[in-house]
Amino acid sequence: MRLSAGGNPQRVAVLGAGTMAPGIAAAFAVAGHEVVLWARRADAAESALSRAQAAAAFLVEHELAPAAPPPDALGASAQLEDVAGAAVVVEAIAEQLPAKHELLGRLETIVAPDVLIATNTSGLRVTDVAAPLEHPERVVAMHFWNPAHLMPLVEVGGGERTAPASVDAAYELARAIGKQPVRVEHEVLGFLGTRLQQAVVREAIALVERGIASAEDVDLAVRTSFGIRFPVTGPLESADITGLDVIEAIHDYLLPDLDRSTGPQAALRERVAAGAFGVKSGRGFHDWSARDSGELIRRRDEELVRRLRLDR
Repeated sequence: MRLSAGGNPQRVAVLGAGTMAPGIAAAFAVAGHEVVLWARRADAAESALSRAQAAAAFLVEHELAPAAPPPDALGASAQLEDVAGAAVVVEAIAEQLPAKHELLGRLETIVAPDVLIATNTSGLRVTDVAAPLEHPERVVAMHFWNPAHLMPLVEVGGGERTAPASVDAAYELARAIGKQPVRVEHEVLGFLGTRLQQAVVREAIALVERGIASAEDVDLAVRTSFGIRFPVTGPLESADITGLDVIEAIHDYLLPDLDRSTGPQAALRERVAAGAFGVKSGRGFHDWSARDSGELIRRRDEELVRRLRLDR
C-alpha cells in the first residue's frame, strides 16, 4: 500500500456526503492528513465539507484534538478525478451494492493499483463489494461508528480476495488516527458491533410488541443496567465475572424464550409502512413531536466526550 512513514496516508479521499463521511473526514483531518470529500453534486460536497469542519472544530473545542486542521487540509469536490492523488480512499456512500460497484469501478480507473480502498459498509461483505473490481486485493472494510469523529471503534476486515497486507495497513491506519480498531478475522454480515447491537434491538422490539413493557421503559432498563456497565466490562468479561456456570443455567431456561425472528418483526414493519421512521418523521417507537431529538443527540455527544477524555 502506498502509505507514508508510520503507516499514515499522505492524502485521504472520503467518498460520500451522508451521515458518516463528514465525521470520517474530520477524524483524518485532525490527525494531520490532507482530506478531500467527494460527492456526486457540488452542493452536497460543500454541505459535507461544512459538517466535517464543524466536527473537527468540535474535537478541538473539547480537547480531543490538538489543533484545528489548516484551512487547506479539508477540501470538497464533485469531480471524482480530484481524488487521483490519494493514498487511501474511504467509500462511505449508501448501502447499495450496485451503487458501490458503479462508483468503485470508476474509481479503479482513476487511482493507482496500490491505493488502499476501504469501504465503510456497516454490514455488507467485502467480497461482494469488491466482486467486480480488477484489484480486489486492496479492498478492505473500515467500519466507523456514528458519530465517526467521536466513536473510537473501527471494525477492520477483508474479503475472500483481500491481501492480508491490506488488512494490516487498514488496522494500522485506524490506530494512527487515534481510533481503536478490531479485526474481523472471518467475513460475516454485520461485523461485530452491528450483530451485537441488532440482537439487543430485536429483543427490545419483541418486548414492546408483546406488551411486556413500554418503549420508554425498555430503553430505561438498558441505560440503567448493562448499558451503563458495558464501557468497563464487555459482555464476555461480564459473563466471566458472573460465572460461566451461572450463565449456563440462565441460558438453559431463558434462551428458548428469547425472540428468534429471522426477519423484521411486525412492530417494525407496521411503523415503517405507516411512515413512522423515527426522529426524521417525528414518530417511531417514541413520539418525537413532543421531544427534542437535537437535545438528546447533544447529551449523547457530551457523554461521549466525557468518556473519551477519561480514557485519554
